[in-house]
Amino acid sequence: MRPKSHFSSAISFVIILLLVFYAFYSQTPSSEVKENVPATEWSTARALEHIQALSVEPHYLGSKAHDKARDYIITQLKSYGLNVTTQSAYDISWNGNMSKPENILARIKGRTDSKNALLLLSHYDSDPHSSKGASDAASGVATILEATRAFLAKNEQPENDIIICITDGEELGLNGASTFVNKHEWAQDVGFVLNFEARGSGGPSYMLVETNGGNRKIIEAFSKSGVEYPVANSLAYSIYKMIPNDTDLTIFREDGDINGLNFAFIGDHFDYHTELDSYERLDRNTLAHQGSYLMPQLDYFSSIDLTDRLKSEKDDDVVYVPLPLIKMVQFPFSWLSGLIIVAFVLMITLIVYGIKRRRIQLTYLFGGFVPFLGALIISYLITNYTWIGIKESEFYIHQLHGFPYNGYWLIAAAAFIALTISFFLYHKYYHRDRIPSLSVAPIFILWLICLLVAFPVGDGGILGSIFLPGAGFLIIPVFCSLIMLYINIQQKRPSYILLVLLSVPSIFILSPFIKAFPVALGMSILFVASVLTTLLFGLLVPITGHYRKKGLLAFMSLIITIGCGVYAFAKAEFSPSQPQSTSLVYIHNQDENKAQWATYDPTLTDWVKEKLGNNPQNAKELNKNSIDSKYGTGFSYVAPAEYKKLASLDIEILSDTLVGEDRKVKLKVSSTETLHRIEAFTTDEVLFKKAVVNGLQVPKTGKSETPFGYRWGNRLLSYYIKGNEPLVMVLTFSAQDNPELIFYGASFDLMQRSEFEITARPIEQMSMPFVLNDAVLKKRSIKLVNQQTIVEEQTADEK
Repeated sequence: MRPKSHFSSAISFVIILLLVFYAFYSQTPSSEVKENVPATEWSTARALEHIQALSVEPHYLGSKAHDKARDYIITQLKSYGLNVTTQSAYDISWNGNMSKPENILARIKGRTDSKNALLLLSHYDSDPHSSKGASDAASGVATILEATRAFLAKNEQPENDIIICITDGEELGLNGASTFVNKHEWAQDVGFVLNFEARGSGGPSYMLVETNGGNRKIIEAFSKSGVEYPVANSLAYSIYKMIPNDTDLTIFREDGDINGLNFAFIGDHFDYHTELDSYERLDRNTLAHQGSYLMPQLDYFSSIDLTDRLKSEKDDDVVYVPLPLIKMVQFPFSWLSGLIIVAFVLMITLIVYGIKRRRIQLTYLFGGFVPFLGALIISYLITNYTWIGIKESEFYIHQLHGFPYNGYWLIAAAAFIALTISFFLYHKYYHRDRIPSLSVAPIFILWLICLLVAFPVGDGGILGSIFLPGAGFLIIPVFCSLIMLYINIQQKRPSYILLVLLSVPSIFILSPFIKAFPVALGMSILFVASVLTTLLFGLLVPITGHYRKKGLLAFMSLIITIGCGVYAFAKAEFSPSQPQSTSLVYIHNQDENKAQWATYDPTLTDWVKEKLGNNPQNAKELNKNSIDSKYGTGFSYVAPAEYKKLASLDIEILSDTLVGEDRKVKLKVSSTETLHRIEAFTTDEVLFKKAVVNGLQVPKTGKSETPFGYRWGNRLLSYYIKGNEPLVMVLTFSAQDNPELIFYGASFDLMQRSEFEITARPIEQMSMPFVLNDAVLKKRSIKLVNQQTIVEEQTADEK
C-alpha cells in the first residue's frame, strides 16, 4: 500500500503548527483597546487610565506618591457613589516585617443580610523603592475599579454584599491583609475572595485556588461563572500547595479560613519589582484578560449562596484543565487510580491486538524506546548543560529574577533543539509499517509519569512526598493517544483529519507548559522545555510517523534552533530597554565614626567604581548582619568612604526595670532626618520572653516559640516607616542577659542628596531590585548592660 502523500502530510503538519500557536494565542482575549465602550461593559482603555495615574512614580509605603495613590483610589470609589473608609494599624509578619498599612475599604450592599459577602482584593503599594508598580499591582487595582464602575452602571443590586478591599503593605509582609483579616469587623462577613496580582508585566493570567480544604466546590463554581479564557489547571494547584506562597489571599486562608481565587500573570518576569514595571511595558492583552476574569465572576459570585464559603472536605478535590470548546474538563481525584489502571489495561490490550494483526512487532516496539528516550536524554543534556555553561556569565548573574531578558528565545531554542533531535532519530527509525510499534513508547512513558506522580498510595503516592494528583489530567492525552494507536493498527493509511482531532488535547495541554515552567520556576529548569517538547512529539508519532521527509524537517528545525540561539545570544547584552541592575549604598557607622560605600553587584560597572574604586574589599564582615532581601542577597564589595556629618540615629532608653527574674527595657530609635526603614539585630543566643513594638505585641514564632523566634541570621525585624514614626520597643528577657542591639536606619534618598556627589546612572542601568538600594544606611548599636534601678512592679504603660 502506498504511503501517505507529501501534500497531505504537509497540510497536517501545518495544521499541527497552527494548533500549537493557537494553544498559546487563545489563552487571552484580544489586546485591542477600544474607545467609547458602553458604560455597563469592561473597558481596557478606562482601566489603563487608572494604571497610568497610579504608576507615575514609585509609591511604596512611606513615600509621598503612596499617599497620592491612596487618595486617587478613594476619589474614584467615591465617584461611584460608595462610602469609603480606611483602616490603619501596626502589623508584623511571621518573619519580622513590620509596617503601619492603610487599607482602603468600600462596600456595595446586597439584598440578603447573611454573612456571605464577595470580597475583591488587590494592593496599591509598590515594592520599595524603585518599582513603579504598574503591573504589581496597579493593574489589579484598576481591574477592580473598572469592574466595580461597570457593575454599578447596571443599577442592579446584587444578592450578596460586595466588599472592595485595596490593601497596603503587601510588598512588605502582607501587612494590610493581616490587618484586615485579624482586626476588621467586616472580615467575618467574607464568603469568598477574588484576588488580582502580578509577578511580571505580561502573559496570560493564571487562576490559582487558595483553600484549606478540597477544591471541588470552588472549581465547580468557577466553571459555572462563565469565564471566557480560563487559564487554570490542577497541576499548578498541586504545586502551589507544596511551595511557600505569599499573596494577600494567603492571609485570608491561613488566618481567616476563607477560600478564594488568585489571578496572577507572570510573563516578562524580568520586569517584576523593577523600574521596568511601568505603564508603557504592561501588556494590554494581559490587562484585558484580568478584566475578562472579573466581570463574569463579579456577577456570578455576588448572586450565589456563599454561606458555606464554598468549602469542601480536605480530600474532596477535582482534576481540572482547560480545553477548546469545553472550556474546563474536570473529574474527581478519586477517579485517578481507576483511570490509570484502565489506561494500562487498554494499552496492553492494544499491544496484544496489534501483535495479532501483525501491525506491532515486539522488536520494533522495544526498539521504539531508543529514538524516544534518546531524544529525551540528548535534548535534556544539551539544554541543561548549555544553561549551566552560560548562567555564570555577567549578563545572567546581574539578573536576580532567574528569568533573563532573552529567556523566551532560550526557551524557543530549547524546544526546537528537541524537535531537531526527535525528527532526526525518528527519521533513522522510519518505516511505514513500524508506526504502531513506535507509538507505544511515548504513550507508556506518559502513562508511567501519571502512575508515579498521580496514583494514590496511602496518604501520598508511589514516590512518597512527590505526589501531584493535580497532574492527573495527563491521563487525557494517554487515552487520546491510545485511540490514535488503535486507528493506526486498524489502518495503514489512516485519516489525518481524525488523527489531528485526537491530538488536540495533547497539544493544548502540553504546549503551554513548555513556556510556562521556565518562566514560573526559573531558567534552572530550562531543560523542561526540551523534555515536554519531546514528549509532545512522541505523542504525535501516530501522525508524524507517516511523514517521509523527517530528515528535511530535522534540518529545518536545526536552522530555527540556530536562529533562536544566535538571536538569544545577540540579545544577551544590556541596553536602555534591557538595563543592567546596579546598586550603591552609603553606610554611616555612627559607632566608629567611619563610612563605607557598598554594593551588591557581582561585578562592578564603571558607574559603581566611581565610588568603590578598582580594588574594593570583600563585604563578608558587613554581611554578618544581613539586611532583609527577597532572595537573601548580601553585599558583595565595600570600600572606605568619607565620613559625612549626618543627623544621628538616636537610641533612647525610656525605662529599664526588673520584674522578678526578668528585665524589661523600653527604648526608642529615631532620627531627625527622614527614615524609610529600620533594621534591628541581636545575637542568636538572646531569647526574648515578651516583645511589644510600637504598641503591637510580637507573636511567638520559630522553634523556640518566642517573640522574634524566626530569625533570618541575627535580624529581629524590619520596620518600614510611615511619617517618620520612631521605633519603640519594649523587650522582656532574662535579667542574666546583657543583649547587644544593632540598628540600621535607611533612607532611600542617596541619589537625590547633593553632598554625596553621585552622577546619574547610565541609561543602560537601573536600580537593582529586591535589595536595600540607593540608600543612606546609618548604624548604631547599644549594649543593654544591667545597671538600672530595681523596680518590682510593672507600670501601666508597660503592660
